[in-house]
Amino acid sequence: MLDRRVAQAPWGTTVLVGPFGVGKRHIASEWVHLNASRFGSVHWIRARDGELPHGHPVAEAESAPDVGGKPALVVIDGLRSWTDYDRFQRGDTAGHVLITSSGPAAEWGGWAEVVPVLPWDSREAIGYLRTNIGSLGAEDAGRIAHALGNLPLALAYAEAWLNRGCSVDGFLNALRDRPRAVLGGAGPDHYPGSLIARIEEARNSLASTDRWIVHLLDAAALLGPTPLPARSIGTRPLYRPDDDTLSTEIALHPAELSKAFPVLGKCGLSTFDDALLHVSPVYCTTVRGLLAQEEKRQAARWTDVLLVALDPRDSVPDRYRARERWQLVLPSFLACHPHEVVTREALTVMAAAYHHMSDLGRWQEVMALVEVLYRRGMELFTQDDAAALGVGDVLLRAYTSAHRYADAVKLGAVLRERRISVCGPIGIDTLRCTSAVIIPLGGCGHVADSVELAQETLVAQTTRLGADHRDTLLTKSRRAVAERMAGRWRDAVATGEAVLEAQQHVLGPAHPDVLSTAYELACAYHESGVHTKDAIDLFAETLRLQGQMLGDDHPAMARTAAGLELVHFEAYGTLQSAERCWGALERLRQEFGVGDRDVYRLEQACQALGMRW
Repeated sequence: MLDRRVAQAPWGTTVLVGPFGVGKRHIASEWVHLNASRFGSVHWIRARDGELPHGHPVAEAESAPDVGGKPALVVIDGLRSWTDYDRFQRGDTAGHVLITSSGPAAEWGGWAEVVPVLPWDSREAIGYLRTNIGSLGAEDAGRIAHALGNLPLALAYAEAWLNRGCSVDGFLNALRDRPRAVLGGAGPDHYPGSLIARIEEARNSLASTDRWIVHLLDAAALLGPTPLPARSIGTRPLYRPDDDTLSTEIALHPAELSKAFPVLGKCGLSTFDDALLHVSPVYCTTVRGLLAQEEKRQAARWTDVLLVALDPRDSVPDRYRARERWQLVLPSFLACHPHEVVTREALTVMAAAYHHMSDLGRWQEVMALVEVLYRRGMELFTQDDAAALGVGDVLLRAYTSAHRYADAVKLGAVLRERRISVCGPIGIDTLRCTSAVIIPLGGCGHVADSVELAQETLVAQTTRLGADHRDTLLTKSRRAVAERMAGRWRDAVATGEAVLEAQQHVLGPAHPDVLSTAYELACAYHESGVHTKDAIDLFAETLRLQGQMLGDDHPAMARTAAGLELVHFEAYGTLQSAERCWGALERLRQEFGVGDRDVYRLEQACQALGMRW
């Protein structure tokens, strides 16, 4: 293919474009070795110092006179940008020019034939490792290839380490903690220096332009290797830290941040394509072990800036309508470990990301992260700080969703006490926190206390906010649940019906709060023993709306499906859908364990029908 591209190159110039370590030099060297006889002379120039690499295999072909009218070939290896090309032009070697560059392809496209050289795909990378390391399994080869971004040069380093007897886990741990030891040796195929040396050279070159760009690159690496979408950067002004103190902040407009992304795309450690910043997976893997302690502090602070810039709530205040925007940026938030958060703004937006995951039903996945973020907030700020308390609210919700009621009650008591100290006993946030404890309190067996707490909170919210405020309606819904726990079916049904109608009017029929109320009312219908048809109809309608709003894999879908199958079994002695029953049973086991009440009841129904799993 390279033969054809060289032949059709405009002005006789061909450029191999790709990141560091992808094999551009190797491809060029092999092609020159096979095609040297086509040229009167070959001039190989290393762009970094203008010299031929010592011991290069084409060295003996250099500086031969132009023979028989054959054109000359000039190979310029490692040219950073087309703007540097003029200083390597040689009047006595007019002919073909072959360039290797880590700069963006768009810079060369107007006047040269651009040949992209990309990392291998995962299958090629795994195949290379397994062919050259006999004992390596496919799963371990995949782990290594993923950590190294399928980069051929980096895989060659891995091959050398593993063939010397290093274990896979030992190699990956060393790569993360001691990248200089792993990637600091001489590379294969006459690679100049080491991969680490090239990374440091690129960082130093970037720093000579503007130091904050390097901090931005390091921060992007901590959030990688998932691409950062430039289109997701908000419009409001941000703040960036002063390089010297980290405490003095200066204004940073989003346009300035967006302009920095293309600059990063030229450094060889990242690319910028279709408004997406891709940081090299090798750099993402090694950045923690490569940076000095102060550089890590700077990178963590800049990570906060990026997270705040990507906050989807800027343009879509309603968290349910922001779901599509969260989908684009959520991987970046999950890549940032919560104990590395530095600022109040980042603490708040990280909590929003975890809140969004709870909305998606992924509370088990996020639980440990929210716990760490809550402790981090307590370390950074006072215990009464609004941002830290906000993280506590997210954790309280996650505990409740996962049915960890004892943890929820304990945390809720602490949060409520702190809220009272900040905004008083009838402050809006205090009442919201108090309301959140109603169901966990009943779930722990304190049913009478739960009903009493619901009534007290409802009176205060009605006085403060009005009867139709969404907070008041949510507390009414929770009071209906407490009444059902207490066995007061008539009250639970009456309260549930009234609040469902009011919520549908205020929030719409498919809002998650409305769907939660509908599920609880269907449970009350079921347990009353006299509203069986209403229970079946409401479970079925709620299941349909949940499928549209929440998605088929949401745990709430499994809970509603379980309710529908159980009421149908108890009423008619059969299941409405055996497939749906199996799906709900498996999902509830996975999410809540075999001790869950609905899991037990579904298993009993299946046994009664002679069904086995």
